Amino acid sequence: MHRRQVITRAAERLNDRLVAIRRDIHAHPEIGNAEHRTTRVIMDTLAVAGLSPKVLDVGTGALCDIIPDGSKDAPMIGLRADIDALPIQEANDVSYRSVYPGMCHACGHDVHTAIVLGVGLILAELREEELLDHGVRLIFQPAEELSPGGALDAIDGGALEGLSEVYAVHCDPRTDVGRIALRTGAITSAVDSVLIKLTSKGGHTSRPHLTGDLVGALGALATTMPLLLTRRVDPRSGVSLVWGRIRAGGVSNAIPASGEIEGTLRALSVQGWRDAQQILASLATQVVAPYGVGIHVSITAGVPPAVNHAQGVDRFSAAAKAIIGRGSVGTTEQSLGGEDFSWMLQQVPGALARLGVRPVGARTAPDIHQAAFNVDEACIGIGVKVLTELASSTSAAGD
Repeated sequence: MHRRQVITRAAERLNDRLVAIRRDIHAHPEIGNAEHRTTRVIMDTLAVAGLSPKVLDVGTGALCDIIPDGSKDAPMIGLRADIDALPIQEANDVSYRSVYPGMCHACGHDVHTAIVLGVGLILAELREEELLDHGVRLIFQPAEELSPGGALDAIDGGALEGLSEVYAVHCDPRTDVGRIALRTGAITSAVDSVLIKLTSKGGHTSRPHLTGDLVGALGALATTMPLLLTRRVDPRSGVSLVWGRIRAGGVSNAIPASGEIEGTLRALSVQGWRDAQQILASLATQVVAPYGVGIHVSITAGVPPAVNHAQGVDRFSAAAKAIIGRGSVGTTEQSLGGEDFSWMLQQVPGALARLGVRPVGARTAPDIHQAAFNVDEACIGIGVKVLTELASSTSAAGD
């Protein structure tokens, strides 16, 4: 039987099982570096198929090599799935709703995990039928939602050793199910976390001249810093500073002695990212100087842009067209979201694709990181077919 026929038939046969796995993982979400149950599901599923996965040194996540006889020392193709959830209370009323308060798979990592598990099961069949002529490594990565992200731990654990290419998909509620969207070059952005802490003596609001104006200083940071930053870096770099949290004081008639403001720094280009990192602390110090407060700026390095390689995009596109149809591939714009798969793409060529999860005909769908985010589960079979075709083919043209 032709390799592509085996892939298609196996994906259809496994579909209900993979949906059940996805729902099980969805109902039992685990946040970064605590994905112990999810890791056990991964290990058990692959072991039953005769594969030999290994848990990463950090204690969660796994690697699994599928290597045909005679190709042990040949370069391998890597497929990465992130496995962690978010600390968000789920709003979906479904039978597989999260059983853990304050946690849910609001980013689709349960889908990514089920897809790469399905790919592993089919690759095991292809190897058994001597239809796989090179090795493939499955990378189940923990802690993608943390900063700087679990990709670095996976890399330290040997995830990229011996790989010639590496690929991943990410759920995209802006794209219809049955389609994938690609972009050559940067597809995501650089992201850092910024925390600024201010201090002063504090005092009575009736005597503001005797202490620093800490709340006023926080207000200046909140309103002027994002604008000033865009005037100090190349506007083509797409630098964006957006605050998400501000805290100070507890009563109306007391000037607080401490307060803080926290947000994210994003950039479309690596150079803009670096330039913003270098000037942010001094710029913040200049902004609060008239207010008579102390300042401490912390920038937690997150991730660089995920840069898709042209050949990787071509390979992904060819696989999708070959296995699900020529009209299945579209383009996408660069997102200001971060993705720690970027660290892998810095070391090994490949690509990240956006996997359509929006029901066909739906005009809108809840975005990722929203409590009501969910997917059309037909995306699982699509992802399995495309990634299996990609991983098992030897060139952009397939067989």
